[in-house]
Amino acid sequence: MPIHSQIRSRTVEDRHVPLLIGAIFIASIGIGVFTFTLPLLSLDEKAGGLWLGTAFSGYFLAKLLISPLSGALSDRNGPNHLLLLSSGIGALLPLIYLFIPSIESLYAIQFALGLCAGTIKTVGMVAVGALSSKSALTKQFSKLSTGINTAFFLGPLLGGALYIDRDYFPVLSALFICMTISFLIFFFCPLPRTLSYMNTGTDTATGTGTDTSKDPNYTSTIRIPLLLIILAVFGRAIGIGSMITFYPVLIKTSMHLSPLATGMLFAIPNLATIILLPIFNHLPAFHHLPISARREFMTCAGMLLSGAGLYFIPDCTNMAGYILSGTVIGAGAALSIPSSMAICSELSPKVGKNLGLANLTANLGFILGPLLVGIIINFYGELSVSFKLVALAGAIFALPMLVQTFRTSSTNKPIKIFSAVACVAILFLAFMNIPLNSGSNLAQDLDINYTQGSTQKESQSLFRFSDVAMGTIVNLTLDGSSREQAEKAARQSIEIMRSLQRDFDHRNKMGSIGRINRAAGIKAVKISDKAFKLIGRSLKLGEQSKGLFEISIGAITTTPFYYVLDNKILSDRKPLVNYKLIEIDREKGSVKLPHTGMALDLGGIAKGSIIDGASEALKAAGIDAALVEAGGDFYGYGTSSWSIGIKDPRSAGLLGKIVIKNMAVCGSGDYHQFITASSSTEEARKHHILDPSLMRSSHESIATTAIAPTAETADALATAIFIMGPKDGTDFIKKYYPDCAAMWVMPDKSIYKTDNFPELTLSQKPTQSKETK
Repeated sequence: MPIHSQIRSRTVEDRHVPLLIGAIFIASIGIGVFTFTLPLLSLDEKAGGLWLGTAFSGYFLAKLLISPLSGALSDRNGPNHLLLLSSGIGALLPLIYLFIPSIESLYAIQFALGLCAGTIKTVGMVAVGALSSKSALTKQFSKLSTGINTAFFLGPLLGGALYIDRDYFPVLSALFICMTISFLIFFFCPLPRTLSYMNTGTDTATGTGTDTSKDPNYTSTIRIPLLLIILAVFGRAIGIGSMITFYPVLIKTSMHLSPLATGMLFAIPNLATIILLPIFNHLPAFHHLPISARREFMTCAGMLLSGAGLYFIPDCTNMAGYILSGTVIGAGAALSIPSSMAICSELSPKVGKNLGLANLTANLGFILGPLLVGIIINFYGELSVSFKLVALAGAIFALPMLVQTFRTSSTNKPIKIFSAVACVAILFLAFMNIPLNSGSNLAQDLDINYTQGSTQKESQSLFRFSDVAMGTIVNLTLDGSSREQAEKAARQSIEIMRSLQRDFDHRNKMGSIGRINRAAGIKAVKISDKAFKLIGRSLKLGEQSKGLFEISIGAITTTPFYYVLDNKILSDRKPLVNYKLIEIDREKGSVKLPHTGMALDLGGIAKGSIIDGASEALKAAGIDAALVEAGGDFYGYGTSSWSIGIKDPRSAGLLGKIVIKNMAVCGSGDYHQFITASSSTEEARKHHILDPSLMRSSHESIATTAIAPTAETADALATAIFIMGPKDGTDFIKKYYPDCAAMWVMPDKSIYKTDNFPELTLSQKPTQSKETK
């Protein structure tokens, strides 16, 4: 290659690539702002879920379809016109809403934005790959990935700030400004008309330069077929898509954190990717290998590393574990994404075709990954199993590429054999850690023992279904006449649960409780009949418990990490916590909170009420007997008995087992959301169950179990008696709820029970077991 051509190549790369990456970053910020805030506007406008779901499906479908087309067109006509057209259209899209201000217009913008986003990303990658010398491909793609991931992180933050007053014009303005800036960069700093001649450089394997555009017999030094890299990219994409959709649910069900803390943990993998991308760019690992082999090994290693993090993340039991696993996932992405981009751009002179197919495959994985997890959840009843299987699927999709890399590499034969055996052994051990038949985890974890009369019924005659509702995994064990009947009933009951959860959850601003809280100190709010009656029953329980069961505690609990607030803040808010202040209008079906700052939180009773709603739906559908389980709370009905395991509050596994029939079992404990100070005493543990009279975490016990004819009653009692302790709690139950039973686990692990509590088959010997009279 002539010296003047090398200098020209380096000059074009140094000048154009940073501007190109900057333009893509700015456009991605605008797209992120819009796509994050559209669901918020939809909720405020009370738009149907079908509209919103269709709009986002259309957005991803548009990205999926446009990727290969835009890549092929960039090969034929160059990137300039495509980048100008997509950024220009993106800048003009907000005008649609100015002329037709409707939610439907925004959904149309969303679909069109999918075409623009897919084009900008694909063609931008093609241009970066073609403009960069062979030795700098990974470095430049690392910069591009850093920009895109940073935009993915910052876009929602900026969108939330712009939409804080529920005005969508600032959001549209941000989209217009970002896309206009990108358009201007593309216009005033045009790329070379054709890019194929720029993909030149020196391969350290040969020490010679190649001009790929002028050699009709061009042969890439990459030895991996396109199909294998596409398979590996697909495996990574299904993992990412599954994680984006279900990772918050996993965090919430296992750690029971606030939305803010959940969001912080959710962001760890992306933050790790952003931080590690520039660091891995200078990673000395594999530097003894030729550039092509180095990229192949880095791609495989990164994908397997991300798969390992995804596999082990369901086993995490504390925040440190989630941070470590999230960092491992992010590190794998930082290692593999730039290398896989570089491989695709170097496979042949048709850079656009290769990267277009890669982006199509990735978008397909983003769509199919969550669907795959949903199917696995329905089959196994376990979110953790879903993550493990998806992680293994990603590893399996990467294995053909790894095998090919080993086969064609110059690595010593013993190292190849050892590596291959190690991979097979790891996959075998991983599969051994997953149950191979549906329902096995459900039976083991819930310890289901279904009996009818005196004869135990075969478990094969029961139908088990699992799904996600209330931010947790819901397991249904149904005794129906046919699987079709049971499946239809299960779908109906899950939908009932989701509907009630939306209405009762204070986080949903459009639900009954959310609207009451928003109108605090302003006006009365007419709410749904179910929510109105539930509030009435909650106030009755508040009166019976002398305010220890307190739904107006929302003045404190709606604040993230409320249980670690300063004592002065808690004292200042105490006047707002008083159920007697809540104004009820029975004729109008309305509720008013008279003071600004007051808020309702039905968290101590809502889950049980929702379980009851699901059970009623199952009965109406003709299900004679069923066990409904949601987040560790149970309700079993029918002419059947069920053996239920009770969680040990201080260690893994079960404390013991009880048998119930036509009853509900709900628990409460200080192990769901808590922090522990430097002191090791139980009093030092600050947790989410507050004593309203003291405005601090209750320490009368560490866990309670309540048994009642309805899940609503059991749920509320579990919370109330946790605060009361065994003595006062027993008196309370005998006076107001004589058909209910309770058990307390004390800080010293001793157990107190009401005299009507079922026999507890202990899994381990407690310090003490007493019945309270």
